[in-house]
Amino acid sequence: MVSPPNSRTATRTAARAEAGPALSREAVIDRALDLADREGLAAVSIRRLAQDFDVTPMALYWHVKNKDELLSAMGERIVEVVDAPDLPTEGGLDRLRPLLERLVDALHRHPGSTELVRGTILRTATGRQLAEQALTILAEAGFDRQRRADLARAALQSVVMLVVGAPGAETDVPEQDRQTMRDRKRAELAALPVDRFPHLVECAGPLTECEDPTAYYADGIDLFLAGVAALATRIS
Repeated sequence: MVSPPNSRTATRTAARAEAGPALSREAVIDRALDLADREGLAAVSIRRLAQDFDVTPMALYWHVKNKDELLSAMGERIVEVVDAPDLPTEGGLDRLRPLLERLVDALHRHPGSTELVRGTILRTATGRQLAEQALTILAEAGFDRQRRADLARAALQSVVMLVVGAPGAETDVPEQDRQTMRDRKRAELAALPVDRFPHLVECAGPLTECEDPTAYYADGIDLFLAGVAALATRIS
């Protein structure tokens, strides 16, 4: 006579069957990134994703062990899609520009999860390649080991903050409420006494909504590169 399976084995078997071919680690990560973009990172949980997939949480645990692993995988996924450029032999510090531009482009696709990249970039092959290229450029510019490390870290922090801090991003607010939030902030600035705050009133629009993302990101990258160039001049 065959003994009945214990409850744990039965539950695991049912969860595996429930997951089906459409549920994979990649699908779970992509859905989590989409959820963070729409509702903010705080909305991401194993239980919420299980509801979205119409499965039990146990079905997702076959693909990610816990929420910490899921968040880490989300950060890694953002970096993995970056197409790292070839490193030219000439061009000086301006060779950093395409590295920053491509990283900004990847982060901009998932602004709700951008913060996760800080702790995961060096765990990915692409992130290591980008970091190695940046450190090479900085070494050739004459920066010592500590300065190279500090500036490479500052480069990552700068692009993350460009995306997270973009006017009107409101990544911690559900998508359906973001325009209301932007309108409220714009109205508050526009209502300030114009005799005391003429420039704040004039800039109420661009301060609360990114009217030209291309120019916004280009200016942010230019600002960082100008700072690095100024430091290089001081140590030369």
